[in-house]
Amino acid sequence: MAKKKLSSGQSSALGFAVLVVGLGVVALGLHLLEPKADKFAAGEFALLPVGLTIAFGGTLLALPQSLGRTRSLLAALMITALAAAANWIVFGPGDSGLRNGFSLSGVHSPMQTSHMLGRILFGIAAVLADLLALWAWVRFLVSLGGAAATASRR
Repeated sequence: MAKKKLSSGQSSALGFAVLVVGLGVVALGLHLLEPKADKFAAGEFALLPVGLTIAFGGTLLALPQSLGRTRSLLAALMITALAAAANWIVFGPGDSGLRNGFSLSGVHSPMQTSHMLGRILFGIAAVLADLLALWAWVRFLVSLGGAAATASRR
């Protein structure tokens, strides 16, 4: 089956739709957080970086390929937002569902073991997302330095 590439108009329309969905997720998160006393510890806080990840991804789809540095910046922001969500779930305050599986009494049920395994695996994923975000920012900053060096030679 032959692969069909989206036209620039279709890609822009799809990107705009994804951007709107991402902003909707952010708005929902803000709405759900408003009545909470400790907003940072609330589980709904994770909706903010997740929504931003979706919104940045939609913006990447909508932008033309010719805007390389802008797309590189958006990619770094998108990966950073994804890493922030993973980090908050694993290391943040409150009860994310992953942090309540440890038993200090020495007796572990299978449920507690699965929570611990989930936390470990999600922690590894969070560290990998952090490394990917660092790599994206280094690539973006190097691209800025290369553009500055090219402009200074002229």
